[in-house]
Amino acid sequence: MDRDRRSDRPEIATLHIGPHPLTVGGTQSVIRTIKDWSVGSDRVSISPTWSGPTQLRNVDLVRRTAGAILRADPATIVHVHMSNGGAYLRDGPLIALARRRGLRVVVTIHGFDFPEFAAAHPRFVRGVLASADGILCLSDDSLDAVRRLGVAARARRLANPVAIDADSPPAGETEPVALFAGAIGRRKGVDVLVEAWRLLLERGAPGRCRIVGPVEDLTPPSLERLVVEGPVDPRLVRPLIRGARVVVLPSRAEGMPMILTEALAAGRPFVSTPVGGTEALAPCEGMIVPVEDPAALADAIERFLADPGEAATVGARCREFCEETRGPRVIGSELEGFYRSL
Repeated sequence: MDRDRRSDRPEIATLHIGPHPLTVGGTQSVIRTIKDWSVGSDRVSISPTWSGPTQLRNVDLVRRTAGAILRADPATIVHVHMSNGGAYLRDGPLIALARRRGLRVVVTIHGFDFPEFAAAHPRFVRGVLASADGILCLSDDSLDAVRRLGVAARARRLANPVAIDADSPPAGETEPVALFAGAIGRRKGVDVLVEAWRLLLERGAPGRCRIVGPVEDLTPPSLERLVVEGPVDPRLVRPLIRGARVVVLPSRAEGMPMILTEALAAGRPFVSTPVGGTEALAPCEGMIVPVEDPAALADAIERFLADPGEAATVGARCREFCEETRGPRVIGSELEGFYRSL
């Protein structure tokens, strides 16, 4: 990132640990953005500890990451991205190793279910986080859960960075496509989206619905103008969003979904539910609907599919809001300040 430098301030070097940035997932998207834009530091390196369900491969990645920690310059900040319970098993010993080496350690908690996980396993989670110097959370619920654990680390809420897609055309110039991209299952509310699409078909609403991602616990039925596609390379998510007029995520549970921030960055309105940190992402009215409410979801989707001018107006405000609150420069400045405070 092209940031102003002060000669009296030492450079910051960070080693980011977490899932492989070229696998599918919101955490992976965050790590890619941090690397591409040097968010928060002058020199960014990545050492993944997970690349899929092949455990032998993951064990080898953990071993390599341990070596990277042992070789790291003493001034390096180790930044660990924790997304689920398995990450605590893989990355917990690495956090302790970095601390024993005298390196500063920052942990970002990405998992939507962290409050429940921490409440169910407080001693385990406290033991892992006790070696951290700083903890970053995406929602107030996660931040409250960290504070209830009583760890000594400095903790605060900080949004994920997202690169602004300046080349994305206005939402009103695209075909009337509603895009869902993520794990296809009940947690993400795909069943609610299917019912909402049935209602839109009955009304004769325009457009198509694309559901893209790996099937988790739900196979959508065959419906007119609804297509279900498999997972795509993470680098193709941005073109997917550019080809849609509205992004839809009617989840029952979330942390801070990156697909919505990526929609904002591309100047696309979204329709989602008030779970996790999603309400904080919506700069305009009508983008948030109740959980498990197909009728309200259908109304919100139709608003954008049927009116390209409305989609363009809301989409332009979305991009402005994203740049003001979640652009790499904004989050980079906040993250750099957090690093230096440690």
